[in-house]
Order: sequence, then C-alpha cells, then structure tokens
Amino acid sequence: MNLNFTYFLLIVMSLFLHPAFSEQKEAKPTLGKLYEKMAEASFEILINGRLEGTGFLIDQDGHAATVWHAAKRKGNLEVRSQILGRLSAKIIAHDRGHDLTLIELPSRDKPYPYLPVSKKNAGPGHPVYLMGTPIFRHQVFITGHVARKGTTFEYFDGNFVEGIHVAALTPGGCSGGPWSNRMGEVVGMQAASMTLPSGHQGIATMIPPKAIRQLLEKKENIFPATLQMAVEEIWGQDGNYIKTIPQGTKGLVVRQLQKEGTAAKAGVKEWDIVLKVDGRIIEETDTFIRHLRRKVPGDLLRLELMSKDGSDKRKVKVKLSPLK
Repeated sequence: MNLNFTYFLLIVMSLFLHPAFSEQKEAKPTLGKLYEKMAEASFEILINGRLEGTGFLIDQDGHAATVWHAAKRKGNLEVRSQILGRLSAKIIAHDRGHDLTLIELPSRDKPYPYLPVSKKNAGPGHPVYLMGTPIFRHQVFITGHVARKGTTFEYFDGNFVEGIHVAALTPGGCSGGPWSNRMGEVVGMQAASMTLPSGHQGIATMIPPKAIRQLLEKKENIFPATLQMAVEEIWGQDGNYIKTIPQGTKGLVVRQLQKEGTAAKAGVKEWDIVLKVDGRIIEETDTFIRHLRRKVPGDLLRLELMSKDGSDKRKVKVKLSPLK
C-alpha cells in the first residue's frame, strides 16, 4: 500500500476517534423532536379534578417532579397527559427550599417515558425550552435564555426559594414544567415569574437540576433552616424609608416577619435593620440566605439589629426552625 495513502487513512481515523469529533457527531434533535420528547414525559397536575400546574417524569419507574405550591393543596392528586391518560399519583417527599415535590405514578410493566436530569446548570445566554400548561392551555412549548450565572433566591409562598433566572414569559399554569436544553436534558423546573401589578416582567425562576436529583435520590423530605422572616436590601426600599435611616447604614431590612415565628420570639421586629449576621456585615439577600442555608434547624443565628431610625440597637440569638 502506498505510504502516503496509509498516512492519509491514519489521519482520517484519528479524526473520527477524537472526542471533539464524536461530540460534533452527536446530533442535536430538531426542535420538533425535542417538543415530542418533552410532551411524552410531561403531564398536567390535577387537584380534585382542577388543573393546577405541570409536572414531568424523571425516571422510568414513575417518579416525577412538580412544584410544592401546587402539590401541597388538599385533595385528590392526579396527573393527565395525552400519552399516559389520567392517573392517580402520590406525594413521596418535598423540599420547600426549592418549591419542589417528588411524586410517584402507579407502577406498570412498561417503562415510563422520562427526561434525564442534567448534572450541571445551563450557563448564561444558553437557550432553554419549557413545556407547560399556561392558563389551561395544553402542551405549550416556550423558549427562553438563561439570564444569570449560578443561582439566586426569590421570596414567594412564604419563604426563600433557590432558583436560576430565565429570560422568558411564563404564564400561570407553567409551574412545575421542565426546562430542557437542546439535548432533552432537564436543566431546571419552572417555579415562579417576576411580576408587578403592571404584569409579567419577562424573568422567570427555574429550580436547579441539582435539587431535583437530590430529592429523587433521598426520597424523603428535606427541611432547610429558616428564620420565618424575609430580608430585603436597603437600596430596594422606598425613598422615604431610606431617608429615615442613619446615613451610611449597611445591612438588610427585615420584612415578612411571621408574628409567632422563631425570629419574632427572639425579639426581631418588622422594618428592623440587620446590621450584622454572626459578626459579619451583609448587604445582599443572596449572601444572607446562602449563609443561612449552610446551617441546620436547631442552630443559632446571631443578629445585631437596630430600629430604622438608628435607635434600639440590640443583639439577639435566633434558634433556627425547619422549613416544613
């Protein structure tokens, strides 16, 4: 065999075996195929016969994910889809820190269609695709783009929920729907939308895939630590409030304080300013909640506080409660 030709063959074979070439050969499904795959594994959540949200299967055995703020409602829980029909379902576990519920569909001989959960987050700017049930419309496919790096925390349904921002319009009813990448891997679950009285602001929050995988693996309730209150950043307050606080004040503002909650019992008051947390000045909500989530129920959190006018400076110790 000609040596030049042999050398040429070796080069071609090495290209085919190169990992980068293999990745290129792994063809992405068309958007039409992606829609079909997501539609097969997604379903509508019914509580006492009323459509309350969306959910999706995450393994072939019938385990599925949806949002806690829908699944927690009292009544008969069912799922409905064009592929599966209408089936009863039961709650296995929940994690309020991620507005997440693990449910289980009836066992059957045939494997359930499901969407694999990604082992990593989608990065900023990456296109993502949502299958949802907006305002009682069935199997609607919505496109968005990841809007930030990493996770953040949004306060809704009475507590802080960890999520990833997505630039997308997501009407009510999409909650619990899967956000997928182009390969059909779940990179998040729709949980909430950023809204004002004027309407949707074009930013949605999806639950990170790590939380979905963790609940599927544990199959038991996850109870993160909570203060039973919220905090807000000073620069996000009304201008009149900012004028009342001493100039140069650094910290966070106490909001949504539960009257009989653990923080209130320790002496925290609505509109107090948190000057230090465990001896540290914290000015951003995300930093505060990440610090809190590193603790467990029963731990103590040390707060230095003052009233908004600078008076009543005090130190309190708050015993953290489980977020059930």
